[in-house]
Amino acid sequence: MALSRTRLLYIAAVLVSGIAIGLVVRQRPDLQELALPPAAWPFAVSLLLDLAIGQLAAQGRTEPLTMGDRFVAVIGAGLIVTLMVALGS
Repeated sequence: MALSRTRLLYIAAVLVSGIAIGLVVRQRPDLQELALPPAAWPFAVSLLLDLAIGQLAAQGRTEPLTMGDRFVAVIGAGLIVTLMVALGS
């Protein structure tokens, strides 16, 4: 099954957010002590993008995201953050 441009952009954006979060946390290790660990922050990015794409899909301007898209993006970004923090220490 081919991925649409919107779905590819969603996955890429969440993965890039994982890199950005990893870089921020490597610069400021004190952020690891927050109630919500940095590896979970991509969920927030995913939620915001998912809401926007959901609105577009409701208007018929794009196809909706699948659970597989969300899974790959969020788990991938979480793993990126975890690896960057672990290797940066």
